[in-house]
Amino acid sequence: MNQARKKILFHLPVPLTPLHYGTQRRVLGILKYFNNRKDSITVDVVAANQFRDTWVNPRWSAEQTQEALKFVDNVFVYEGRYNFYDQLSSRSKSLYYNKLLREEIPVDSDYYAPPGYVKFVNNLVTQNAYDFIWINTLNFAHLAADIKSPSTTHTIIDTHDICCRLRAMMKDRNPFDGLKFDYESSFLKEVTLLNKFNTIISDSNYEFSVLATHLPSHKLQSIPHPVDSLIYNSEQVSYQDRTFKYDLLFVGHYNPPNEDGIKFFLDSIFPHVVHARPNTQLAIAGNICEHIQVDAHYNKNIKLLGYVPDLSELHLQSKLFICPLLTGAGTKVKLIEAMSYSLPIVTTQVCASALFLQDGINALINDNPVQFANHILSLLTDFHFATKLSQEVKTTFEQEYSTPAIYLKLDKMFGIKNFL
Repeated sequence: MNQARKKILFHLPVPLTPLHYGTQRRVLGILKYFNNRKDSITVDVVAANQFRDTWVNPRWSAEQTQEALKFVDNVFVYEGRYNFYDQLSSRSKSLYYNKLLREEIPVDSDYYAPPGYVKFVNNLVTQNAYDFIWINTLNFAHLAADIKSPSTTHTIIDTHDICCRLRAMMKDRNPFDGLKFDYESSFLKEVTLLNKFNTIISDSNYEFSVLATHLPSHKLQSIPHPVDSLIYNSEQVSYQDRTFKYDLLFVGHYNPPNEDGIKFFLDSIFPHVVHARPNTQLAIAGNICEHIQVDAHYNKNIKLLGYVPDLSELHLQSKLFICPLLTGAGTKVKLIEAMSYSLPIVTTQVCASALFLQDGINALINDNPVQFANHILSLLTDFHFATKLSQEVKTTFEQEYSTPAIYLKLDKMFGIKNFL
């Protein structure tokens, strides 16, 4: 007997194109899973146009709706920009906390999910009787945390990051600079809000371990980022048979961790590499390039490629992938993508801790600039060592991050059985 198709309402917090950063890649991977399982599930998407166009609430367009409809059945867009009460609600919170109290808006606030948006989602749930509601990031938790849904509706929140870790990292930067933020009390509020959901998803090994000490084990799920299956399929040329154009590759959207990380690399690590190996070629891709100042001495060593729509060829042309970030939350999707190409990786502890990466086994990990540079040089000068690391990375990717591995976890969560 065929299973009845599960009905899912999926909250989409970001547009799908152009593809710049990790949240987009994660939700796109989930949407591709939904499309792959369309015989077992039916999916509606909910998105919003709020009164302010920001990186948290970007403008949703008709083109974005058409892009989402490639993967799901229906797209419902809440036009919050026309709701005066939502504007008043969010604006009053901003003025009260930011201006009057000089502190950050509480992590458990409904600032990004004001009453009108919550009502809109409630109406969708009432009309469609979904089996699952999937919310992305704590900012939008109120869309389903207290939703009036049947007892059979299963609520899911995908954390993406522990919100408090991200805020702590951003506390001295615009627009948060000068605002008070207490991590400990905020973290407890975050946990309380997360606990209102039936399932809490973490994509980071480290953050999973942090949340596991505060949340019931039956609620917490570890589901890594699904990367585009085309990336994995393109990794048909073995590492030892590739033709390399670049020695090192870094990919990054513009954000504080990427900006600080690449500056740290160029100022403190790259000089050691070039001193020992003067012809080293570093390729940097992504709109982080617009915020990088390259010392004229290294102009012949560094290629600023800007936004590259398809990174496949670039990955296959690079000997090593570097991720020198010293701060950040969640998982660096760039590392999983590099793993999908079996690229040897040199990275820092904060990046590696989110993933199944172990120093000297399937990656080289160090925060010390000189040791980081030495790791790079050891791989560039010992092709046998680089090939061995590549093989270990490939094994780790297949076991933990490949499409079959992640789809198996999602199937289990949605109760999809015997899928071939």
